[in-house]
Amino acid sequence: MERLPHDPRNFRDIVEADLRRAARLVIKVQDEIDPQFRFATPEGDYHLPVMLPADLYGRKVIFRAIALLFAWKQAFGYTLASELHRPDSVLCVGFMGKERYACLSRITRQPKPWTAKNFGPVEWLPDHHLDDDPLLSELLLQGVREMSAKDLATIEKWFGARGKFPAMKIATGELGI
Repeated sequence: MERLPHDPRNFRDIVEADLRRAARLVIKVQDEIDPQFRFATPEGDYHLPVMLPADLYGRKVIFRAIALLFAWKQAFGYTLASELHRPDSVLCVGFMGKERYACLSRITRQPKPWTAKNFGPVEWLPDHHLDDDPLLSELLLQGVREMSAKDLATIEKWFGARGKFPAMKIATGELGI
């Protein structure tokens, strides 16, 4: 899948650009991809790939840790690009303030190796689809939150340079938070 034909001009363009990037990653690795977060902070954007367990409890643990990271970094928006099984597609959702977007590109798994031709056009979903998953809509902080030493240790354990899922500052490539 090709890049956007222009630099992103607004948040909707960023969501589509991240969908296209995820599709190119599927082509590059020729396998399924882990969920890919991109979050915006006052100090710049971060990239955060994570592996989500199949069980709901395990997902909630990781999403709580991500919510802590977003609060600590004062994230004001994020995208999440991942794969869906039904429909078989790459999906990207984005939340920033009152803006909420979701788009997908359907995948035809044959023939392999996958190329851009295996991906359908970008389809935009009505934002009410985002109401179905409170884990996504509740990641961004609603107000001020004080961080405890335990919160900071949790963030470091999960997303620090030696953490399970190191965050990467996009502008510098630096790992950790």
